[in-house]
Amino acid sequence: MKPIGSAAQWQADRLDVQAYLDRLGITGPLQPDAETLRRLHRAHALAIPFENLDILLGRGIDLDMDAMQSKLLRSSRGGYCYEHNMLFAVLLERLGYEVTRLYARPLLDAPKPLPRTHLVLSVAVGDETYLADVGFGDEGPLEPIPVSDGIVRDQGGWVYRLARVEGSDKEWVLSLKREDDWFPLYWYATEAHHHIDCVVANYFISTHSSSPFTGRVFLERIAEGWRLNLNHRKLTLTRADGTVEVRSVVDEEVAGLLAEQFGIELTPDEVKVVVAALPAPDPA
Repeated sequence: MKPIGSAAQWQADRLDVQAYLDRLGITGPLQPDAETLRRLHRAHALAIPFENLDILLGRGIDLDMDAMQSKLLRSSRGGYCYEHNMLFAVLLERLGYEVTRLYARPLLDAPKPLPRTHLVLSVAVGDETYLADVGFGDEGPLEPIPVSDGIVRDQGGWVYRLARVEGSDKEWVLSLKREDDWFPLYWYATEAHHHIDCVVANYFISTHSSSPFTGRVFLERIAEGWRLNLNHRKLTLTRADGTVEVRSVVDEEVAGLLAEQFGIELTPDEVKVVVAALPAPDPA
């Protein structure tokens, strides 16, 4: 068996690195150091939205390298965690980083355990290790976080804490500060995974009736100073100062909202499918 991080299983040779850097607006020399990792992570998080629309459009989510980069790098589209983090991992490896794919279990104060289906990355830079995650949507980190017990990072007003699970040297929890308390985002263990693990988890998340991404419109975008979430018709704008605006979206504004606020361009027929997937509007 080839090493778990081997380039072949991740189709690394097929990544168009220049197209990726163009999508991110990154130029200049890229040494595989902590500063470059920060620049790339931040640029990806700001440039490429989180969205599940191909599930609603009946295409499913294809984790083939050519399909992912055609969608996220060469089109005005986004994707969800597998697409984001699988592409980002290969970009980092092509630039000289050592990357390990890990699986996380979203916590989110859920009343029962959620499936362990979120893909995150462990990136080695010299003697340090970083948690990198460009695929958790509007609550995810803007920049990588050094893996150190109890470390706290303020990222433009969003404050994260990474802490070791008590009694374990291989389990970690990432939390986001909300008011005066810590909201747990996800738990992960430092167990490397294969490409086929992503394929299996992706099948569940993109097809199962209990998945949060089937049967609803769900989009998220990170920007400087604000974050935007569309869940069915509920549009939530959260600013770095903690202020929140919530409103309901009507059918006529969907196409413009997708293009102008989320950076997602669909054909008129595709927009009709997305609108049809929305629940009936609340009565006036």
